[in-house]
Amino acid sequence: MKIPENVKSAFHSALKSRRVALGTASKSGIPNAVPIGLGKFLDDETMVLVDNYFLKTRMNLEENPVLALSFWVTEERDGKAITNEGYQLKGTAHFEDSGPTFERMRTDVKAIRADFPVRAVVIFKVTDIFDVKAGLNAGKRIA
Repeated sequence: MKIPENVKSAFHSALKSRRVALGTASKSGIPNAVPIGLGKFLDDETMVLVDNYFLKTRMNLEENPVLALSFWVTEERDGKAITNEGYQLKGTAHFEDSGPTFERMRTDVKAIRADFPVRAVVIFKVTDIFDVKAGLNAGKRIA
């Protein structure tokens, strides 16, 4: 599935303003959600997220490799936060703690902040994209 350019752009905007959340569930269905601060697109179907401090997230993905990533882009108008766009990406993931993608992300992270650990990277294959902005299309699959 090709991730549309507007979705990629929204992700990068949301990442800058820290409006990205990653959801996982254990094999028994216990949910977990964490904020995400580092990630990028590897290609038109795949993302890479950085595991700095994952604990339950890592355990969940090792038991159940399905995840959801939600992000939204807002602006302030008349003293109110208005969501311009928002998306939920679903798919499957696996961890890598060595190799070229891991090393590239570790170098990128250390350039941003040398004290951040990079324990692993999550390779996320996107299979579905949903609109999460309030309105008539909220919750609808867009890709």
